[in-house]
This record gives sequence, structure tokens and C-alpha cells, in this order.
Amino acid sequence: MDTRPAPFSAELDLNELFFNLRRRWPVFVVSLLVALALAWTYLKVKSPTYDFKATLLIGDQSTGSKQAQELLQLLDSKPKGLKLEDEVGLLTSSDMLRRTLAQLPFTVSYFVEPDSWLNLVKPLQVRERAAGDMPFWVVAVPNRPQLTGVPIYVEPLADNKFRVHADAKRGELRQLATGDLIREVQDVKFDQVVAAGDTLRSALLTLVFRPEPDQLNGQGGHYFFKLNDINSLVGEYQSRLKVKPTDHESRILELTTQGTVPTKETQFLNTLMTTYVQDDLKQKNQVGGKTVAFLDNEIAKLAESKSKAGQNLSSFRASNNVVDVNAQSGAGIQQQSALNADRARLVTNRRVYQNLLSYLKAHRAANDAVALSSNGVEDPATTGLIQQLSDLNSQRSALTVNASDINPIVRVVDEKIATTKELLIQNLTSLVDASASALRDADQRLGAVRGELSRIPENERQLGTLTTTSTFNEKNYSYLVEKRNEAAIALATNTTDKKVVDAAKQSGTGPSSPKPLLVGLLALLAGLVLPAGIVLMQEKTNSRVQSKEDLARLTNIPMLGVIPHGTSQDKQTMLHDPRSPIAEAFRAVRVNMQYLAAGLDKRVIGVTSSVPGEGKSFCTVNLAAELAQSGRRVIVLECDMRRPTLASYFDIDPRREHGLSTYLAGDSTLDQARHTTSIASLDVMCCGPIPQNPTRLIEGPRLAELMQQLREEYDYILVDIPPLGYVSEFLVLLQYLDAKIYVVRQNYTDRALVGQIAEMHREHNVKQLYMVINDVHFANTYEYRYKANAYKYGA
Repeated sequence: MDTRPAPFSAELDLNELFFNLRRRWPVFVVSLLVALALAWTYLKVKSPTYDFKATLLIGDQSTGSKQAQELLQLLDSKPKGLKLEDEVGLLTSSDMLRRTLAQLPFTVSYFVEPDSWLNLVKPLQVRERAAGDMPFWVVAVPNRPQLTGVPIYVEPLADNKFRVHADAKRGELRQLATGDLIREVQDVKFDQVVAAGDTLRSALLTLVFRPEPDQLNGQGGHYFFKLNDINSLVGEYQSRLKVKPTDHESRILELTTQGTVPTKETQFLNTLMTTYVQDDLKQKNQVGGKTVAFLDNEIAKLAESKSKAGQNLSSFRASNNVVDVNAQSGAGIQQQSALNADRARLVTNRRVYQNLLSYLKAHRAANDAVALSSNGVEDPATTGLIQQLSDLNSQRSALTVNASDINPIVRVVDEKIATTKELLIQNLTSLVDASASALRDADQRLGAVRGELSRIPENERQLGTLTTTSTFNEKNYSYLVEKRNEAAIALATNTTDKKVVDAAKQSGTGPSSPKPLLVGLLALLAGLVLPAGIVLMQEKTNSRVQSKEDLARLTNIPMLGVIPHGTSQDKQTMLHDPRSPIAEAFRAVRVNMQYLAAGLDKRVIGVTSSVPGEGKSFCTVNLAAELAQSGRRVIVLECDMRRPTLASYFDIDPRREHGLSTYLAGDSTLDQARHTTSIASLDVMCCGPIPQNPTRLIEGPRLAELMQQLREEYDYILVDIPPLGYVSEFLVLLQYLDAKIYVVRQNYTDRALVGQIAEMHREHNVKQLYMVINDVHFANTYEYRYKANAYKYGA
């Protein structure tokens, strides 16, 4: 009996892995050939792609209009730092790419299909060319809808003419400059001839064709072009453009892209950097211009305010007679003092005059002597009259000493005295009135001066406000004029802090892709890995029994042996060739079975399987032949009466009218149902006519009688039992069987079916059950690889 394999281990057995891969070497050879052929085709079909690189310096905003921008701190006091992420985003933005591509002649892409066998069925090998490398070039008429997304073929004809034709299932009519979709076009078909320099006008195209006769002379192939709208161009270049700093803290950006036409890619990168630098300078000039405009506007406003403030100050000074407030205040005080003094003098004089007048009126008589003083009298006439009156009074006093009042001389003197008094009274009356009038005038002037002095603080306040406003406007005006001059100078000398470090150039000396060595290596790996993966997947997903190790995982039923794979001819001759590998395998099964049956009476052996086709009948016949050749008397019962096959092994007519079915039905005797074979000591009882209900016959009493009789006549009885997965005869026949052999077929029997027999063995207590693996390909099974040549020993 074969030794049971070791318990299943999850570790990978490399020897088994390489064995399974090596035995499928034709798959690897075919896979490698296919992979290499595909790699060669890919290298022929794939257009060479080149890498391009350019570098751009991002400044620190320390030059140019930064000085002008500092003037706007009143409007925006937050400092604006430089962020490389923002600059990268600006460079790769759709707006920047749109304005860049609008300057380039990329709306027309030119292609050529070489005359190659790869293009016989479908244009696989297509190469894009620059505009100058074609025998023609196309100019799309602006502001006209054009057909996009469709290859338009051009064939140069004689007399500088071109045949233009296209055939496509679908296209789009768009405005190239804006990318706006006009409408979709189905079943695009047109074919026209246009002369060089003329305009092709149709509902789908409006183009001008011009010849380039010196280009591509003598080269065969088909030429076509495609029209690209701005949106598709932006999307295409945006997906290819990569921008990143050369170092973590570097202000130098590296711009990279890929393309099949070097001229177009270098033009794109250079134009992109130029547009970016010009935009930066333009923005700075705009900031500087806005700064100057802002300052001009503020200066104009301040000039108007300054003029108004000056006018208001002048008007206030003129209307209030204000030149110097401090000087005016001192002069007003002095004038008030003088006016107060004059008033006091006038009051004194008026009082003197009133007293003199009252005194004279009281002594008006001529003979009344009066003593008047001229002190305080400022009028010379009055002073003269007072002196004259005093002289007259003196004369009269002198006369009255010697004369009486009737003395004529005294009388004359009295008349003069009376006259002088009257004159003096008149003068004093006039002086009193004049003093009152002067006093009133003095009071008015004093009131005016006092009013002016009371108004001086308010004037001073208003004058200070107007002076401050005027001074503030003057200073701001001077400051802004100075800054405006600085901004104008900065704007005139403005420069950008961004510049191109390295113009666009190709990276490396050849195309970046495809790389023949890399493609070949990938093809080699694919040719090896893919079939290896498929083989491993087949091994892992195969649910069929492959070896004893598979059975060890499913059941602990003992194993009798393995039967090698053989051809149809081997199966027909193995009964007559005791040295064949199949005969040796059944000999080993017989020895193992006898070893297990030592000391036991296991004479009735049933052979079954899970489903038809697993070789149970084949194993039954060969095991019976081996037992018979070992000197035992053996008979084979074909209890599989639904699909009988034993007759074909012994050259017995399957239409024979007697057999097991007729015996069990009582229509035949044992001798009639039994048939001898070409192998001595081996008899067989074939099915005979196929019955309507085999189960009923097997359950009948004649089978028990037959078994008892055969036990007495034969050493071994081998019973060919129907498969377990279809009928239930196995359970009926268990009562007659001493041992049971369960046949599984390599790469045929499903593991789930083995699980069923294992469950029966475990739950139904089926004893003396053994297993045989049939149709094993030793050369293709790692577990039995050493047996591939084992049976040739001694041949």
C-alpha cells in the first residue's frame, strides 16, 4: 500500500512549482514568441516620443515696479509674498495655455501613413510631422466653423492641385478659436479637388492649401491632417506639461513636456515662458500705471482742496481784517487804553465846563465878583475870556476904591464884565455840549474796540483751522507730487524679475519612448510571467483531484495505489501483457489489498466511483485479471446495469440474451448467465439485457443466493457497482461486500465528490473502504514524477 502523504502545508514548494511550469514549456515558447512579436509590432507602430525641458527663474519681486507698489500701502498694507505653488498653477492654468497656443500655428496637425504592411488593413503606423515637412500646408480661414476630430486626407495632383477627401462615421463642427461646438456631424463624406492658393469652401471646411514642393520628395505614403480647436489643444498640452522647482528651496522652475514633433514642443515651451514673462511685466506696468493714475487723481483733488483752502483763508483775513492776530490783539488793547484815557479827559473837561457854567450863571450880575480858574480848560477862547474877566474884575476893584458904582468908568467896566460873562457862558455852554458829543463818540469807539477784542479768540480759532487745513493740503500735495515723480521714474525704468534661464531643448540624445531594450525586456517578462500566472491560476483554481496529497486533505480513507495513464491500445492489450505499466500498477494494488486483508475474509470486493467515466469498470476488470493470474479463481459481476461496459473488455457480444439481469429476474440459470474468458480462472457475469428497474432486481432475494453460491465456487468476487453520484445500488450492495474500492480519476473527479464518499465513510460507518487513483499522468504529476520510468525497469 502506498504511504499516505504528509499533511498539507501552506508553504510553497519551489520544486513542485518549477516542475509544473517546466512540463508546460510549449506554452512558454508560444507565449514568448507572441510577446516578442507584439513588442516588435509595438516598436514599429508606436511613434517615437521625445522629452523636452526648459528652466525659468521666478524672481523675488525686488525690482521694477515694487517701488511703485510700495506707494499703494495706503490701499493694501498686507505684504504679498511669493509662492512657487501659485506660480506653478499660473504656468499650467488653462488661460495661460490658451493664450500661448493662440500664438502658435497648432490648429492644424499633419500626419503621414508610410507604405508598410502594417497599414494594409488599418492605419497602425502613423507619424506626425511638422508643417514644413509636408508637401503642402493648410491655413484655416478664421471665424468659420471647421470639421474637427476627423482625418482629412490630401493627395497632391498635377498642376498644383490637391485632392481633399475624408470618410468618417462621426465628426464635430467647431469654432477653432473658441472651441465652441456648432453641431455634431454623422457620416462624414466628401471628396473635392482644390488648386494651390485657392480656398476650399464647403459646409464643413473653409481652408486654403499651399504647396511645399521641395519637401518629402520621393517618399511614399498617405498624407492627412486634423484640425484642432483651442479647447482640445489646451487639454492635450495641459496633460503633458509638468512644472516643478529644481530644488525644495529653489526659485528656478523646470518645465518638461513630451511630444513626437520636436519643433512643436520647443516652440510651445519657449512661447509659454515668453508669454509668462511678458504677462508679469505687463501686470507690473499695469500696477505702476495704476499707481501714477491714482497719484494724479489724488494730486488733482488735493490741488482743488488746496486752492479752496487758500481762498477761504484769504477771504477770512480780508473780511475780518486779520493779518496778525497777536499784533491785532496788542493794538486793540492799546487803543482801548487810549480811548479810556480820552474818555476820562472828556469827562473831566465836561465837569469843569459845567462847574464854570453853573458858577457864572449864579454870579451873572456885573457887580458880582467871580474868581474863575482856567485850570482844566483846554479851549483857548474860554481861557482868554476867563483871563479877560479876571482883568476886568481887577480894574473894577481898583476903581471902586476911589469911585462909586455910578462912576461912568465903573459903569463901563461893569458893562464889559457883563459882556465877558455872557460870552464866557456861551462858550462854556458850547464846550459842555461839545464835550458830551465827544464823550458819546468816545464811548462808541471804546465799545467798538471792546467788541473787536472780544471777537479775537473766535477769529483766532477759525484762522487756525483754515491755516491747518491749508498747511495739510500743502504738505500732502508736495508729498504726492514727489511720490508721483518717483512712480513715474519707476514705471519708466520698470523690468520683470522673471526670466528664461534655459530655452527649451530636447532631453537626451534619442527618444524617451519607446525604448527597445525596455520593451524587449517587458515582452520577455510578459512571455514568461503571463503563462506562469495562468498555469498557477489553473493549478490553484482546479477543483479536480490531482494526487494523493489532494485526497489527504479531503479524507483519511486508505490508498491502495495509483494506475498510470495509458492509450486506448494499452487498455486493450493490458490483459494479455503482464509486464505492461498498467499491469504492474494493478499488481501493486492487489498486493496492497492482500496486505490490508491479511487474516480477514475479504472475498467480495465492490468497485465504484462518483460519476461515470472515472474508470471503475476498467479497474474492476484489470484487478480481477491480476487476481486470476496470481492463481485465484475470480468472477466479475456487472451490477452497473444502466451503462454496462464489461462485455467490450472480453470480446463478448453485448446483445447476449443471458446475463446478471436475466438471472436475477429468474429467466436464466447461473451457467447461462456466466461466461468464461481468455484468462484462466477468470469468469464474468455481464449485465445482459438492460432491465427496466435495476434497483428492484438487486434488492431481490436471488442476489443473496447468487452471492452465497459464488462464495463457495470462487476465491474472489469483484462487483462492478454503479457510480455513487447517480444511483443508490451501492448502499443496497453493502451487505454483500467484504471490501469496497472507490476509484477516482486524476484531473477528472471533483474534490467535492470525494468529500461525499468521505462523509459516507464517516457518518454511515462504511468499513473496509479503500481508494485507487486512476489514469495518472506520471510525467505531468510532481508527486509521481519518479514513477514515469519505473515500470520500464527490467523490460
